[in-house]
Amino acid sequence: MNISEDRISHLAHKILDKLWRDDLVDFSDEAEALSAIKSSIHQYFSVTDEIDAIVRKKLASYSQAKVPGSRDWEILYQKFYREEMAKKKW
Repeated sequence: MNISEDRISHLAHKILDKLWRDDLVDFSDEAEALSAIKSSIHQYFSVTDEIDAIVRKKLASYSQAKVPGSRDWEILYQKFYREEMAKKKW
């Protein structure tokens, strides 16, 4: 999934605000905390993109995986996606 830097920044600020409001974390350096959150979001989306590519490649080699978007294809996609996420420990 291609997500813009503005959207990542918006999400990071929302997460930072929520953590602070719920008194879950005290930040010694807010900019560093924001940077760490942004980095985590980038990492998550790069992993999901990588897994999507792996799953689509795997599905392309299956004769039983009908047409992308079909019910059978979607079921297999979700199954393989969960397996790959477990391998990556996400």
